[in-house]
Amino acid sequence: MLGNDVSRKGLNLTEEVKSMKTKILWVTLVLILMVIGLSTVFAQKAKPTGEPIKIGVLLPYTGPLAWVVGCVPAADLAIKEINEAGGVLGRPVVKVEADTEAKADAAVAGARKLLDVDKVLAIIGPTSVTIRSVIPLGVERKVLIISPTAGTTALDKDPQGGKIVYRTVSSDTVMGSGMTYKAKELGAKKVALFFEDTESAASIKGVVKPACRVKGLPIVGDVVITPGAPSYRSELLRITKDKPDVILYELSPPEGAIVFKEWTELGLKGQWIGSDFVNDKFAQFTWPASKGVIGVNPGALISPRYEAWAKNLQAFTGKPGVLQFAENAYDAMNIIALALEASKEVSREAILKNIRKVSSPPGKKVTNFAEGAKLLHQGQKIDYDGVAGSQDFDEYGNAITYLKVVVIEEGKLKRIGTLTDKEVGSIVTEVLKLRK
Repeated sequence: MLGNDVSRKGLNLTEEVKSMKTKILWVTLVLILMVIGLSTVFAQKAKPTGEPIKIGVLLPYTGPLAWVVGCVPAADLAIKEINEAGGVLGRPVVKVEADTEAKADAAVAGARKLLDVDKVLAIIGPTSVTIRSVIPLGVERKVLIISPTAGTTALDKDPQGGKIVYRTVSSDTVMGSGMTYKAKELGAKKVALFFEDTESAASIKGVVKPACRVKGLPIVGDVVITPGAPSYRSELLRITKDKPDVILYELSPPEGAIVFKEWTELGLKGQWIGSDFVNDKFAQFTWPASKGVIGVNPGALISPRYEAWAKNLQAFTGKPGVLQFAENAYDAMNIIALALEASKEVSREAILKNIRKVSSPPGKKVTNFAEGAKLLHQGQKIDYDGVAGSQDFDEYGNAITYLKVVVIEEGKLKRIGTLTDKEVGSIVTEVLKLRK
């Protein structure tokens, strides 16, 4: 009996120990889950609250340059990332749009609405065609105008450059030099110029002419066409009279469709090299007559970082490809947000005061808002390194970004190369000397 009692007591004791161990395990598991849950909560940034910070986007949503707004989703991606990182000074960022229609009067009206009605703190845009018309408003209201698209050489040494006006895209001085470099690289011995009568085209042509001189390329034909004409046969025959190897040009999609159709019908020969107007819409509009046409556009340097960013953008938009000026628009939005974050106050003046501080050396390089905001909160200096390029602004608010070389195939753009300062830097330097 005694033995049985001892056995039962031992058994009960064992069961109690097992039960206690089970309870301890459950308590431990619950504590672990609580810690994980709390860690997740604290790891997530607080959702931005308060009055939204409004940033204006002033671009041609309608009209002949409406293709430009393909860059806007990249600015939207930047806003998404900024707000997911807690917003600017804890407040959400929102975008307010206005349409320039690629017309000066509409651009001014749009800018007035953004500044006086919507009370935006900065303006992203507009294009080369209208930017000079809105600069006086920027000066009057003391507000940043930062363009991801305006390459016009008229801004290269603008009195308000580096004060009110900045660009996250290279000047046409860089692009025109790149077009000329590509012509020489292809073995051209003589070239012709074929440009439409617009400010944008005149800006590029004003670079290409001295760049050809720098590279020792004789210009054997020079034609300016009027947009909207029904035919350009006589102009095409005129520029090919002396058989140029390359035709350097800028055309809008409707004019390009007519020109390349008639070029093909006439059986003319020569390699066409265009500006950033050789874009996805241009390729669709002009195909198949534009097969083999080359374009030299602003474009990011291909790298693991860029490929990851492009994949993220495509997931965000649900569409393939990266449209023209997307990288530049993304950089512009991030720079504005970081300038505000660095200032610890929300005002137009704060952006102007801090834009260089967050985008240029010295400082630790950052590639997005979250990285920059974290370091700013730690009291560190930052240097935003953009997707489009370093975004280190010169005295006049200009940045030098990379160039991509594309060719039209199957009605689409195919990237075939990249041009950096190594290839075009010396040409740019000499062109600037000639233009003084």
